[in-house]
Amino acid sequence: MRGGKDRGFTLIELLVTVAILAILMGVAIPMFTRYISKAYRGTVTADVKNAALAVEAFIEDYRSVPESRDCPSSGYGPAVCDLTDGTNTEPNALKVSKGVRIELRRVSGCEASVSYRVHGVHEKLPGWGFCFSACEGRQTETDGTGCP
Repeated sequence: MRGGKDRGFTLIELLVTVAILAILMGVAIPMFTRYISKAYRGTVTADVKNAALAVEAFIEDYRSVPESRDCPSSGYGPAVCDLTDGTNTEPNALKVSKGVRIELRRVSGCEASVSYRVHGVHEKLPGWGFCFSACEGRQTETDGTGCP
């Protein structure tokens, strides 16, 4: 015969603990997902703005818009791409973060002398992109298929 009190948790105590953990996870996971998505969007936005600054520096140096290109050309970064108009001899680097693809496109028919668009997407954010249009002087979110 056992002497003393039984030790351990009752079934009710375990069920209450599991229920509390389930509620906490139900709140924490969506918040974490939103946080991660916001971080990816920030990375794309920063890379697009940095690419636009790199293009502006290129235009200042060479008085022409660099050739249209995708960076990285296959897969997603991190990568360093060279900007060129076919005549420059000095390398002009454009750095792209891991998971980001930047598309630089020359634009014709723009009244401004500077005519290009930069569009960025992230591999973890299907259906979302960010665009900078020098011709229109604006930044917009896109559906990930390109600049409007």
